[in-house]
This record gives sequence, structure tokens and C-alpha cells, in this order.
Amino acid sequence: MAIMEWLGTGKRVLASLLVLGGLLTGCSTIETQQMPSADGLPLLGADGIVPGLQYRIRPGDDLDIKFYVAKDYNEQVPVRPDGYITMQRVDDIKAAGLTPNELREEIRRRYLGLVNDPSVSVIVKSFKGFRAYIGGEVAVPQVVPMDGGITVMQAIYRAGGFRPTAHPQSIVLIRKMPDGRPVPYHLDLSDQAIAQGKSDLGVALSPYDVIYVPRSPIANANLWVQQYVTDLVLFKGIQFGFSVNRNYNKGDSSDGSF
Repeated sequence: MAIMEWLGTGKRVLASLLVLGGLLTGCSTIETQQMPSADGLPLLGADGIVPGLQYRIRPGDDLDIKFYVAKDYNEQVPVRPDGYITMQRVDDIKAAGLTPNELREEIRRRYLGLVNDPSVSVIVKSFKGFRAYIGGEVAVPQVVPMDGGITVMQAIYRAGGFRPTAHPQSIVLIRKMPDGRPVPYHLDLSDQAIAQGKSDLGVALSPYDVIYVPRSPIANANLWVQQYVTDLVLFKGIQFGFSVNRNYNKGDSSDGSF
């Protein structure tokens, strides 16, 4: 009978469809387990400042040192590669590793007895030679130069913006703490969060930050299908085309292709 012939012809098709269905059924589970997640990570403040964390001066920084009264000692000095700065009438001062307030207190101590009022301020004017890193689902993953204040969103724009496969509500920002520990934070830069005023648009980058933009779950599923179904099934000799005898009850031998 024609129907039996059709069933025989379709055995490979049925097997292929069962394999495909099984793969697709397990697809979301596999990808959910593998997909990087920002869930449960701590959140940064709108300014990107980690509570209790202060900026520490690094070699290459340019410092603006201003005395309130003894203005003749005002200077703009770079932090040398060895971490020291040079100022008038005092020995070199180790600046690298100190916060601006800590350096201010050290300068004030050094100038006690040299000037009537050693009150001073320390301002970090620019950062030299520092980088942040951005990767994942952006157009051009890259190293981002820290040539001034820059936000995470600005860094993403520099990297060409999000790919269509990006998951902007689950961005991971990894920040290096003063003791060298990397600490991850969760950022939400999705359109929905921006529209509601709940996004992290204002989060500022710090030197050596790492930004990772993950794939959306749908993009992961599509990639999985492409790699494990399309490539391994369709291009490995399993055929999905077959013929069906439309008029098998009438004995008509004409067929149609699907």
C-alpha cells in the first residue's frame, strides 16, 4: 500500500524529528545552567561607588596640590612610576596607594613648621595609562582607555553598543578591590530600566574594571540550535526532505514533496 511505502520512507524523518525534538526540549535547561548570571550579585550605587571604597592614587596620575594660605607651594605634579611625587622643600613623598585624603594629611605633616598654615587639598586631575575591559555581547569587545571620567554605558557605546543577542539587564561588572580581590556587581542597562529611571546609567568606571555583557536566553538557545542541530544534523547527512503520495487511497502514483 502507498501509505506503508510512505511510512517506510518516513522512518528516517521520524527519527530525525524525535532527535530534534529531544534536543530542543533539553536546550533551555542546558543553556540555563551554562549561562552566566548576575542574579544575587550586589548592586552599585548610581555613581558607581562601592560603599566604603575610596580611590587610591596610582603611578601616572596627575595631582593638583593647593595650599589654602601658602599659595607659593601650589603645584601640579605627576605620580612617578615608582609611586613618589616631588614637592618644594621636602623629601619625595610616597603617593601611590594612598587616598587623596591620606596624601593630604601626609603633605600637611611634612610642611608643619615650614609654613604658617599647611592646610592643603589634593585633587586627582587625570588618570594616565589605566584601562577597563569590555567583552561579551558588544559589537567590538575591547580595552577601554581611562582618559577621564567615563560611565559603563559610555564604554559600551565605545565598543559599538549592544549586539541584538545581548542581555543588558544582567550585565556583570567585576571591580578590583584595594586588597586585590575581584568583586562582581550586577548592572541593569535595559531599555525598561532606563524608561523607569531604575537603570545604572550613571555608574562610573574605575581602572581595571571588567564589564561582561551576557547573551540573552533566546540567543543562547538559537546558538545552541545552530551549533548542535543545524550543523550536526542537517549537514551530517540526515535528510528532512521526503515524498508523500497524496492520493494513496485512489491508487494515484503522483506525489508531492515537503
